[in-house]
Amino acid sequence: MQRVLFEIGGLPIYAYGTFLFLAFAVSIGWALKEAPRQGINQDYFMEAAIIAIALSIVGSRLFFVAVYWELFQEGPWWRIFAFRDGGLIFYGGFFAALLGALIYCRIRRMSFLSLMDLAAPFIALGYAITRVGCFLNGCCYGRLTEAPWGVVFPTLGNGFRHPTQLYSSLAALLIFFLLRRAQPLKYFEGFLFVLFLVFYGAYRFIVEFFRVDPDVLGPLSLAQVIALVLIASGSFVLVWKKKTV
Repeated sequence: MQRVLFEIGGLPIYAYGTFLFLAFAVSIGWALKEAPRQGINQDYFMEAAIIAIALSIVGSRLFFVAVYWELFQEGPWWRIFAFRDGGLIFYGGFFAALLGALIYCRIRRMSFLSLMDLAAPFIALGYAITRVGCFLNGCCYGRLTEAPWGVVFPTLGNGFRHPTQLYSSLAALLIFFLLRRAQPLKYFEGFLFVLFLVFYGAYRFIVEFFRVDPDVLGPLSLAQVIALVLIASGSFVLVWKKKTV
């Protein structure tokens, strides 16, 4: 693992933060270039992206704090906002960013679903890049395994574990390419975004069986429960829209 990539003037530059920055820069930059082709004003898209970045970071942190409240309940209160200490959950950031984008689109009187169709593949791309940072940071690790590709996380002992961060990165790259190929098949506004929800939910449900996460509903983790909701709701929309076309 390589939690700290290097130092500048004694200030450590963390792998996770670096890859998170790269994820935003690459995905937003690419999407911004394609915005005009999909009829979206670049200035509006950039404004929405800035709002989404801010809300995704805050939302992912607050979701982490809520899930792992026992780590924060004794204070001090400012530890809730100690982002450099780590502790972010994708779902919290994702839903917070969606809410911000929805409100922004209402204010600008632009189509939220068109914006999300543009953004969907690049959310997957950014996610893939970020998970590499998770791997270097040593978080979001997997269960013990005897598989030949198992990885030792030094802070967790000498046992080999599933590199679930890399599984996630590869799955997200596959989702990115699938969504790009699915663009010509779009038959309603919001199609790519709904497809993303189904693909992401399916991947997340599967990979959670290899991750170390607490169970909340029988053998299922919280992430799996949310994933099932995404799969079910997304599948329903796809079938319903297909029947109404």
